[in-house]
Amino acid sequence: MITAALSWWNERPEDLVACVLGAAEIADRIVAVDGAYARYPGATVTSPPDQAEAIRGTAHVAGLGCVIVEPNRLWAGQVEKRTFLLAEAAKGSDWIAIVDADWIIHADRDAARAELGTVREHVVSVPMWTPDSGREPATGWHRKVAGSRSQQPHLFRPLPELRAETKHAWYSALVDGERVWAMRGFRPRRRVLPQHRLEARYEIEHRCLFRTPEQARASRAFCSDRELVLRLTGGEDDVAGLPPPVFDYATVPYS
Repeated sequence: MITAALSWWNERPEDLVACVLGAAEIADRIVAVDGAYARYPGATVTSPPDQAEAIRGTAHVAGLGCVIVEPNRLWAGQVEKRTFLLAEAAKGSDWIAIVDADWIIHADRDAARAELGTVREHVVSVPMWTPDSGREPATGWHRKVAGSRSQQPHLFRPLPELRAETKHAWYSALVDGERVWAMRGFRPRRRVLPQHRLEARYEIEHRCLFRTPEQARASRAFCSDRELVLRLTGGEDDVAGLPPPVFDYATVPYS
């Protein structure tokens, strides 16, 4: 059982359709968790209903099982939401395939799944391509990756207590009772799990530079505030006692 794990909020339905169709290139089902972060511009608890319908309807057409989770409050941040998503996607799964709303998977489904059946590692990386749209990027990181290709840790076994830690792209888990890094993670110092590079035809098209100007500006303001939160707390999520966000839509943060 391979589960695609999608975190989304306020995305264009057509982008969600493309994402789900891509997920069908590898997965048996999709778990999609809605909701904005507390410190995001214009945050709402859930997205307009046409977005969940786009996910559900496309999953049905593509033959994917579909679980959609709608929260009853804003998420503290990306770490909390991603950890919840991983826990939901792990239920009954042999592999979790992380997908973002601006990712489209292109793959040889049969060959990729056959190869996964032989993998001994707990993490599998695949090629990622970020096409350059020529638009103004939301952050310096988006500018850096424009037009690039890289290896992306993408498929994870549902290890005990798999979670995002400190940052939304740092994953840790328990292996034989030891907490290890499953994806990135530099503090504290821990063992990092080895990765298998998938050999079957498989590529993630990362379309972060094709988002609307409004989406890019909101992301820029959120990421600027996220850098402040990280400096003040050592983590990315909102905590009690922080000043309210002051959204800067002009300055391009690094990450």
